[in-house]
Amino acid sequence: MLSIQDISVSYGKNPVPAVRGVSLEIKKGEIVGIVGESGSGKTTVIRAVLGCLPGGGRVTGGDILFDGSSLLKYSGEEWRKLRGTKISMIFQDSGAMINPIRRIGAQFVEYIRTHQKISKKDAYDKGVEMLTRMRLPEADNIMKSYPFQLSGGMRQRVGIAMAMTFRPELLLADEPTSALDVTTQAQIVRQMMELRDRYRTGIIIVTHNLGVAAYMADRILVMKDGRVVESGARDQILHHTVQAYTRNLLDSVPSIGGHRFV
Repeated sequence: MLSIQDISVSYGKNPVPAVRGVSLEIKKGEIVGIVGESGSGKTTVIRAVLGCLPGGGRVTGGDILFDGSSLLKYSGEEWRKLRGTKISMIFQDSGAMINPIRRIGAQFVEYIRTHQKISKKDAYDKGVEMLTRMRLPEADNIMKSYPFQLSGGMRQRVGIAMAMTFRPELLLADEPTSALDVTTQAQIVRQMMELRDRYRTGIIIVTHNLGVAAYMADRILVMKDGRVVESGARDQILHHTVQAYTRNLLDSVPSIGGHRFV
């Protein structure tokens, strides 16, 4: 479904790429976790897939293929049709990506009607349906609410509901649980797993939480300084790693009663 082939990404006039030689293959219904310390290039990789690199970022080498077509050759109109439909993204803090002075419903309806020719009422009803699927209570009240009236977990669920509206083939998740308490983190993770099981959506999740990666991912990529230092099946990375850097990451996970839950 998605093939990232030896890509490099640069920002501005810096001659040194921020990401170098990253490759990744993901199949339908597969979950791939990208882990590593802050600044290792994790978010840059998935933003390159979605074509939304900030700060003058650009792919300077390699290729990104989605369903056999090079995303690097897409026009603006092709990107508009692709984003939010076949490929969607959940941001680290969905609340920061939602307009704070517009009600959730107004933004949800606008999002749906951008990609589908339906009436405002039908779009509103579809928004309510998606929020309900995210197990948000009183979805109609949430549609009438402003973002600041919702908790962080509720805003994150709104972001996931919007991202999943058109049942994308690929979901990109950038630290989707990092700003949430542990109880809400567990709920969000379970709901993402349910979405994979229901729609066979492929998921790339960027996380610094090795516990989340250990629970969710079928395969794990470990990044450091813009490069992939190790990749493989989950059990291989967690229990049979050959890289000292990966072992250091695993050793940094706190243990309780002598047990480390990764």
